Amino acid sequence: MKDKIKIILADDHRIFRKGLKSLLSERENIEVLAEADNGDEALEAASKYKPEIVLMDIAMPKMDGIEATRQIRQRLPDTEVVILSMHAKKAYIDQVLKAGAKGYVLKDSDEENLLSAINTVHTGGYYLDSPIADQVLSDYFRDKSKRELKKQSDPLSEREREVLRLLAEGHSNQEVADTLYISRKTVENHRANIVRKTGAQGQIGLTKYAARIGLIDLDLWE
Repeated sequence: MKDKIKIILADDHRIFRKGLKSLLSERENIEVLAEADNGDEALEAASKYKPEIVLMDIAMPKMDGIEATRQIRQRLPDTEVVILSMHAKKAYIDQVLKAGAKGYVLKDSDEENLLSAINTVHTGGYYLDSPIADQVLSDYFRDKSKRELKKQSDPLSEREREVLRLLAEGHSNQEVADTLYISRKTVENHRANIVRKTGAQGQIGLTKYAARIGLIDLDLWE
């Protein structure tokens, strides 16, 4: 018998998570090692159990799925991430792919789509479950010049973009510092630089700018 695909489930909706666990547990080739209610728990569980795949929600408390994905991929290169989301906007998918996710499955998808995503990612592939999958893959992996042009038009550094995204999601300076493992003073300096470079003032201004450049999806945080 083949070794089972070891999985961790990360979703802050307990009923959905329990239903997903029940569904996956029926499969002989899948073993659910642990569950997580937020990004912090997902990172902790992944570090402890070292699964082959983490099925990750995005809008979770404490640490969102994007940052959790980024940190898991940095710390555990043998652990892949498949995102579960209700939304299918291209800008949002770009962010999770950049963070290191290998799959993106819509929560209203059929069971077979989810299983296909798990098996595809487990064997080294990518899986996007949406009508725009071909377009997203083409834009993300092949249209490098267009992405570079967009990056050049954005005055923020990569770290400033990370700080801005977390601030725009409503995190305090201290919470951003804890998430990124930097000091609060460093966050304050980054915030000042963001305001200076973009002219965005206050929480509303930061949020609007982050949404405009595709760092957050306002629909997701309603």
